[in-house]
Amino acid sequence: MIRDGVRRAFRLALRRRDRWEHEVEEEIKLHLALRAEQAVARGATPDEAHQAAVKKFGPLVESRARLLEAARNREARMQRTEYLSDLRQDLTFAVRMLARDKGWTAVTVATLALGIAAATAVFSAVSNLLLHPIDYPGANRVVVVFQQPTKGNNTGVDVEILPGTQVIREWKAGAPSFESLEALASGQAELRTRGEPATLNVTYIEPTFPRFAGVRTMLGRMFTSAEVDAREHPAVLGEGIWRTRFGADTSIIGKAITLDDSTYTVVGVLPANLRTPRVGASPTDVWLPLDLRVDQMGATVVGRLKPGRDLAGAARELDSAYARSTSTGEVPFRAVVTTPATRVSVRDSLTMLGYAVGLLLLVACANVAHLFLARSTSRQRELAIRVALGAARGRVFRQLLTESLLLAVTGGALGVLGGWVGLKAIVGLRPSALTELELAHLDATTLAVALAVTLATSVVFGLVGAVQSARTSTHDALKSGGSRSATTGRGRGRRLLVVTEMALSAMLVVGATMLVRSVINLQRANLGFEPRGLYALTLTASKAHFANADARGQLLSTLAARLTTMPNVRSVALASTQPTWFAFRIGRLEIEGEPVPPGPATGFISDNVVGSGYFKTLGIRLVQGTAFTDTTLEGTQVIVNERFARKQWRGVSPLGKRLRIAVDGTESWLTVVGVAADAATGGATLSESTQPFLYFPAADSDAKAIMLRVDGATDLAQPIRTLVRSLDGQVTPKLESVEVQMSQAISAPRFVMLLLAVFTALALVLAAVGLYGVMAYSVAQRTREIGIRVALGATRTRIARGVVAGGVTLALVGSAVGITVALWGTKFIEHQLYGVAQRDVVSFVTTVVVLLASGVVACVVPARRALAVDPMTAIRAD
Repeated sequence: MIRDGVRRAFRLALRRRDRWEHEVEEEIKLHLALRAEQAVARGATPDEAHQAAVKKFGPLVESRARLLEAARNREARMQRTEYLSDLRQDLTFAVRMLARDKGWTAVTVATLALGIAAATAVFSAVSNLLLHPIDYPGANRVVVVFQQPTKGNNTGVDVEILPGTQVIREWKAGAPSFESLEALASGQAELRTRGEPATLNVTYIEPTFPRFAGVRTMLGRMFTSAEVDAREHPAVLGEGIWRTRFGADTSIIGKAITLDDSTYTVVGVLPANLRTPRVGASPTDVWLPLDLRVDQMGATVVGRLKPGRDLAGAARELDSAYARSTSTGEVPFRAVVTTPATRVSVRDSLTMLGYAVGLLLLVACANVAHLFLARSTSRQRELAIRVALGAARGRVFRQLLTESLLLAVTGGALGVLGGWVGLKAIVGLRPSALTELELAHLDATTLAVALAVTLATSVVFGLVGAVQSARTSTHDALKSGGSRSATTGRGRGRRLLVVTEMALSAMLVVGATMLVRSVINLQRANLGFEPRGLYALTLTASKAHFANADARGQLLSTLAARLTTMPNVRSVALASTQPTWFAFRIGRLEIEGEPVPPGPATGFISDNVVGSGYFKTLGIRLVQGTAFTDTTLEGTQVIVNERFARKQWRGVSPLGKRLRIAVDGTESWLTVVGVAADAATGGATLSESTQPFLYFPAADSDAKAIMLRVDGATDLAQPIRTLVRSLDGQVTPKLESVEVQMSQAISAPRFVMLLLAVFTALALVLAAVGLYGVMAYSVAQRTREIGIRVALGATRTRIARGVVAGGVTLALVGSAVGITVALWGTKFIEHQLYGVAQRDVVSFVTTVVVLLASGVVACVVPARRALAVDPMTAIRAD
């Protein structure tokens, strides 16, 4: 059929062209004949008259071409006029038809808008953070480079190591796969210019980094390599701090500012759109020069690959360059070359939400397809009349396509608007742990995808209506009433769509239930200590001020002693690490009397150096042994966590056992003097870890924070600030609630759970609406049958049971299909679960119950309509 249609189209086009040529030829012949007749009338012979007419007419070839072009243009204008007229007529008729079915139109547009809105909101974040995470030139070739241990890492964690400047120099010299490599390091510094001291975000970069990122200074210039080599102190301000702290003062160039205890000269201002390659990083306030000649530091490395080079080959080149610089030719740390998108912390959550809204969009499209099927069935008599009156099938299809296009465009426009509002809400309500979401915005890629979805749905839904109208004989449609024109095949199609919606919803409900249960488990997790009423106090000052670790420790020790005298302060303790912070020692954990673990010392053992009263202040119970009795620098006591002790010594008391963290084998052995109850100070997700956690006694130089246990809701911020300033005016205190910090530690999964629950609820509502539509239509089609059954003695309970059973059956089939797929699909969210198995029975049973309940609810109204059927009226109506 398609081939015949193509041939027919070509024949029509050729016939039209032949007609144009024939008309032009006839017009030329007529013109020549008239001129020849005039010449013959004046006495010329026929041959002389014809030659004179041709000569006066001009070149026939050129004239014929001009006339053909004029005819072609005239035909094109006529076709455009007819097309615009038909389009206007189609649009006018489509608007009238859609306005007549206001309820159906509103439901269809709302369904499509909901699906596109959810997809637009989430895909905007996916586009900005995963597809286009940075806007550097040649962004598709920009990579981030770090290192990992080549062997001996038994932690199960992919550890990232910042390469040292010596390694970076070797990479720069021996990596031909890269167009350029740039090093940068981040830190903080105290600004002591113009007003109160403030802590600024500082990034140390090479002079070529702005050019690498495609940015120029908006004021002044960039510092030069010569200034870096001469160890001068130039500084480039970020646009944000320049406008806020310095009031956008253009005369700032050449002036001095004080960072920590060093003086820098401002040479330029860089725009705010210059960001480091870490997605979601805080804006940089001051850009300072990075000196790669200093070996005692590590730096982040970002590079741009040459066209055609791959990540694996570039990593091999970097390892080869590193190996050539070592005396043994070995590479203890291998290079890892990856894209910036892989380092987005919310990557897994965004991917999961992307799949969720994809399923929601499919549910919405299936629902709209079902609505179009129902409407096309009800319009079969109307369409048959139009065909009987002479309308071509193509004309009918164009009308249906116009209606679906109008609906899709309206739904798409409302969906994009709703997606923009939803994205604003997501960004505004995001927790502080999801800083990357701040960069999400509606971009051209998202709009293009929304447009593609809109056009695709309009074409597909137009085809649905056209195919349904084409399947019905015009004669049959005119003979039968529209209310009973549905066939068994079409009923199966609608039921299949409902089963599909239920299956997709089941997958969403399973995932959402698992995530909700995980968040509940996180909130109810036994942390092993009491965060309520617990605060952490840290001090910030210039690097030079705390250059000596003893200076900080002595100040903290004095401050801790003074804090114990403050009202409502129950206990105080020093520690090197406060809750939600992580600290570890690198080495090989050796247990006395057991075989030495093989491999080099690249294990990571979590630890904390604590002062007296730490366990009491945090509320951590000592299961065995006592607190430290030797807190001197030469002390060799250690306290281990309970789960590790149980795993390592298997019921035998660990007290008196010895262990050490070995690097070269000369380290001292440590004696276990106590076993502390497991405490998830790093976050609730680590509360079940059996990995070793070691506590060491703190000397003053080890202290980094003060832990305070407070009674009641006492506001200590101002008294502590006053106390600290009285002891040292150059130090700024920072007091943080541990309870708030622990809550923020699970804020990201809680927020993702909320979004997934919203999408799941929308999908479930749409699926229920689709089921309601099928059952309502089925009842309408069976009106006569129900009337006869009631007249023959069927009870209303039996009638209602049959309607509800039909809906529940569809829900059960959809649940079975969805759960079967979910059994396989839950592996994608396994790493986001906490205390919930991948095949959690509770989640799957909950899904079945929810879908069955939604199925019963969707059948309530159709069942009531079935019960309201009057037998005599139903039979007489036929």
